[in-house]
Amino acid sequence: MPSESSPWRYSLWVAGLVAVAWLACFRFPVVWAATGLGEADRPFLDLYALLAGCDATRLGLNPLLPNPLDPYHRPFGFSDWWFELARLGLGREDTLWLGTVLVAVTLLVAVAMVRPANRREGWLLGLLLISPAVLLAVNRANHDLVVFLLLGLGLFCFRSPGGPARALGVILFAVAAVLKYFPLVTLVLLLDFRSRRGVLAGLTLYAVVLLLGWPGVAAALQMAPRYTLNPDWIYAYGAPMLGRDFGFNHPLGWMVPASLMGAWAIREAWQSVRATPAGQPGRESPAERQFICGAAILVGVFFLGVSYLYKFIFAVWLLPWLWRPEGGEPGESRWNRVIGYLLVAVVWLEGGMAVVLNLFIGRWSPEAAQLLLKATLGITQVATWALVACLLRFLLIYVGRRGRALWVHG
Repeated sequence: MPSESSPWRYSLWVAGLVAVAWLACFRFPVVWAATGLGEADRPFLDLYALLAGCDATRLGLNPLLPNPLDPYHRPFGFSDWWFELARLGLGREDTLWLGTVLVAVTLLVAVAMVRPANRREGWLLGLLLISPAVLLAVNRANHDLVVFLLLGLGLFCFRSPGGPARALGVILFAVAAVLKYFPLVTLVLLLDFRSRRGVLAGLTLYAVVLLLGWPGVAAALQMAPRYTLNPDWIYAYGAPMLGRDFGFNHPLGWMVPASLMGAWAIREAWQSVRATPAGQPGRESPAERQFICGAAILVGVFFLGVSYLYKFIFAVWLLPWLWRPEGGEPGESRWNRVIGYLLVAVVWLEGGMAVVLNLFIGRWSPEAAQLLLKATLGITQVATWALVACLLRFLLIYVGRRGRALWVHG
């Protein structure tokens, strides 16, 4: 039997190996070019845009408009709470050291929250963390890494049964929602309070933070539609990509399959909830809570629009429950395996094929490379929709069981 120190030993070697891999990518920028992740000479590009916004505020410019201080004149279409960094004196000249710290802390938090218990789990965690999808977030030092850290700290606070710690967790979830909108799906975690009074208190606290941040959010929402990026082709993530990748641009190209997916997930969840006695919710499970948080974000962002595949940094939280579903039903283990296989496919297929095409096939036949890339994008879309369908099923089961328990036992 492994000793108590074993999980930490595995965590340390995973962190070390991933850190070396990430450092090698920056040391040999050909990686960014080969995988199609971005320009090799511009590390931490998204963090630079944020800090350029901070510099713009100091100069009296509106950072929500195209920013002349950014090399691509990108506006920063999010809450003005981000520009509190300007009050700390941070600006574009701090990009390299701040990006390094952000990436390093993200790695430490990811490994600490997952804590692989054996060598197999360690390799699987490492495989996710060095995947092209996660490398995209690391390469750009995207703001989602800050959200990842805030939500991770909030999930850690929820491990405590005490009211003050959980209240702090709710505040962190709400602050993340003010900063980047999509963490609003963390409202589902309020069901973990397991009483109507607790849920109401959590909703009230969450609402207070949202109201405090609303003025800055409203201004960003008003400007965002004019400048919102609409990525396509490689590393784009979202339901609308289905029609585009298959040459059908009408919204029905994704709305119809999305409706069918929703109907299937509702039916599956209804059957599962009905088959479960209406007892009190089970014991506390940090692994399940992390899974629900990661699943809610991936599903929510998928239907919100088109983003980038770096959202799969939040898939790190899926792993402990997929490996060790505490108290899970025996019949659910096959779903865990399916989700695991689909997750690996989604985060690796596009980037892996990009390497093959850029280094080999594309050199002798650009036409064959284009054809293979289109086929890969189609396969990835199918895998992504299947993964989101499985995650949505789990989410609806969780909400159904917790909601019924609250209704029956209050």
